[in-house]
Amino acid sequence: GEVERIVQMWSSLLDVHGGPLLFGGFSIADSYFAPVGTRIKTYGLPVPPAITAYIERVQALPGVKAWIDDALAEKDFLAFEEPYRTGR
Repeated sequence: GEVERIVQMWSSLLDVHGGPLLFGGFSIADSYFAPVGTRIKTYGLPVPPAITAYIERVQALPGVKAWIDDALAEKDFLAFEEPYRTGR
């Protein structure tokens, strides 16, 4: 499935470029895939330890960490945008 395809791609890039990020140093690819890593972590999808470590490295980047922290601190919502949500 899709998760397996992502794991294969990320594993290959980490191997070829030697990490710690997809193309060695930070690149737009890491930014692009940050939300994918967040979803993998949030849903507890099974991925190899090297991929879990990559996701953790991306989430520790200052910009990504600020994005996650700000999202977790957000309290405002509009009921028509999230009718299933009753609060935070």
